[in-house]
Amino acid sequence: MITELELERIAAAIDRAFRHPGTADWAAVERLRLHADLLDRLAAAQRHWSGSLSRRAELARDAAERMADELNHVTSAIAVDLPHQAATHR
Repeated sequence: MITELELERIAAAIDRAFRHPGTADWAAVERLRLHADLLDRLAAAQRHWSGSLSRRAELARDAAERMADELNHVTSAIAVDLPHQAATHR
């Protein structure tokens, strides 16, 4: 049976592998989501879901969703400007 300490060590290795890149793009969002999914799987191996691994997974998931919201806002702002720009270039 895997111990809590071993799970924490695995989670730390995952955290190191998924350090935040300097860019905020869709690939970074997917990396954060994958990070959260892996931590969720480790949390499932814990005896209880209220442990630190599930909290870390939730933090990674929240960061991914915040980044996605920011990217969607930027994309929406660009999309609003594009029809106007297209009309002026005709």
